[in-house]
Amino acid sequence: MEHQHDEAFLMGQIASMIAVMSALVQALPATTRKRLLQQLRPQFESLIAGMHTTGITDVQTERKGAEWVRDFFFRQIEKADQSPKTRKALPAAPDSVDILL
Repeated sequence: MEHQHDEAFLMGQIASMIAVMSALVQALPATTRKRLLQQLRPQFESLIAGMHTTGITDVQTERKGAEWVRDFFFRQIEKADQSPKTRKALPAAPDSVDILL
């Protein structure tokens, strides 16, 4: 019973981290997202390759999980790059305030 609670708690933490990271990715400027994409590829490839040498009993499941996260973030970056620039600029504040008496 304790193991199920710990696993559920861990899954909740991971889901929350993914949500936060997704929001951060979408908030990044396009040039930074492009650099991030270039840096993520070798990082994930190194992680996945390293999983084979750890001796984890269920390495295939672990690898699929890492690949899912990798693919998810690649899609998030691509989606953010393709989304139309619908951000509206706030109206400029007036330089001076006229007070009517």
